[in-house]
Amino acid sequence: MLQKMMERIVRVVKLDATVYAEIEQDEAANVEAAIIVGVASLLTALGAAIAVWGYGGRFGTGLGTFFISLISGMVLNWLLWAYVTMLVGTKLFGGETTFAEMARTLGYANAPRVLGILSAITCLGAIIGFVAWILSLVAGFFAVRESLDLPTDKSIITMVISGVIVFILSFVVALIL
Repeated sequence: MLQKMMERIVRVVKLDATVYAEIEQDEAANVEAAIIVGVASLLTALGAAIAVWGYGGRFGTGLGTFFISLISGMVLNWLLWAYVTMLVGTKLFGGETTFAEMARTLGYANAPRVLGILSAITCLGAIIGFVAWILSLVAGFFAVRESLDLPTDKSIITMVISGVIVFILSFVVALIL
């Protein structure tokens, strides 16, 4: 399992769009996707917490940042985005996918976020974090396009609509927390 997962991660980072059809059909990849999201969220949250501490933040502030980043990375960035994207793509554009298929492919698309640990590096951290986010976004585009079997334009619109919805929901959650 680990070798196949690592091979797929390399293909995701190389932006090999063909890997998503393979992941979409592999029901055993649910656990792999969850592991990838968990590790990426953990490393991104850790990088954010270290950055807060490095910029003179208190331990409690960094710890709070860690847990908020971890939870939002796992729940909002993956499961909610997968669900909203599935709904938008299937209901508005007639795409064909299930929640599990969308969650698997978007879970793998989170692989570039492991670079989030490097956001703790002074001066370069923000740039590295941004690059990781862009890579993950592009990988997410391929995941959406391949999972929903939609053309490029409808895939982009699906991502924009679902991204706005998830952003608004994330903002509301951040206000509550």
